[in-house]
Amino acid sequence: MDMFDLEEDRLVAEIMERGARRILIQLPDGLKTEGPRLSKLVRAKTGAEVFVSAAPAWGACDLSLDAAARLKADLLVHYGHNEFLRNGSNGIPVVYIPARSKHKVMPVVEKAVPLLQGKRIGLATTVQHLHELTTMAVFLEEKGFRVEVPGRGPWAHETGQILGCDYFGLRRVQSAVDSFLIVGSFFHGLGAALSVERPAVLADPYDGTARSLEEDRAKVIRQRFAMIEKARKAANFGIIVSTKPGQCNPQIALSILSQLEERGKTGVLLYADEVVPEKLMDFAGLDAFVDTACPRLALDDPERFPKPILTRDEIMVAVGAWTWEELLERGLVRL
Repeated sequence: MDMFDLEEDRLVAEIMERGARRILIQLPDGLKTEGPRLSKLVRAKTGAEVFVSAAPAWGACDLSLDAAARLKADLLVHYGHNEFLRNGSNGIPVVYIPARSKHKVMPVVEKAVPLLQGKRIGLATTVQHLHELTTMAVFLEEKGFRVEVPGRGPWAHETGQILGCDYFGLRRVQSAVDSFLIVGSFFHGLGAALSVERPAVLADPYDGTARSLEEDRAKVIRQRFAMIEKARKAANFGIIVSTKPGQCNPQIALSILSQLEERGKTGVLLYADEVVPEKLMDFAGLDAFVDTACPRLALDDPERFPKPILTRDEIMVAVGAWTWEELLERGLVRL
């Protein structure tokens, strides 16, 4: 794909150096069109057997390790993210190729300047644009801003990087900034806005726009408050545990079940690969759901779900263990 660097030479070199003979390539939906070309290239250059995953790939936490094991693959190649898990529990090695973007970022960064509040700016981006981070920071400093670049988080392993579920670095520097500039997609920008208590501005290189995220943040906060209030009235809960290797949290689910039962409510542990409304509708006797996997599953598009679905932090408010204000202080998007 012309707008992303798929590092074909590195891909071939990794396979050759490891002596891998059966490969599973995993691509996010926006890059799946490149799967056939990459398969043909690898087969021609290495002679290896190549399978391209047609399943969704929601992030670096969503590795197709089980599929690779069933295929008896020697190597899993995961595109679109940097390292999350070095190897799976099944021992299959993983090569991460971030697919760096070739989209121009400086025009949208310049558009964002009038929207920034104050002179102390926190600057962060996704792995696709990290190679432009220094250029962006220098530009802002030349405009008279003092730039703070967040450090690494639990899963965001590069300085200045954010993930859809890891904005820990932003929270660490927010006391030193007046507002944040996020360079990337709306998905990542909204997550940042929900994680910090400072104004956030998004510069989106994909559609060429810059916008304040304050109204979007306020809308989601209203939605989440209403969702928690509905869940307070629920008696029977489904507590969802993900099968995905980077999202599987059975101990957290068991702890939530215990807290619900202590308060006279009932719950059942549900083990699921994809958390989608169609699968939850089969459990007609449950009044509400708790998602212990990626918090974005509950936060994004909640109207899709027929019943309230809360994050593992929001359930603490619904059962009275935390206050609503304590939840906001922690941030709505939190690992």
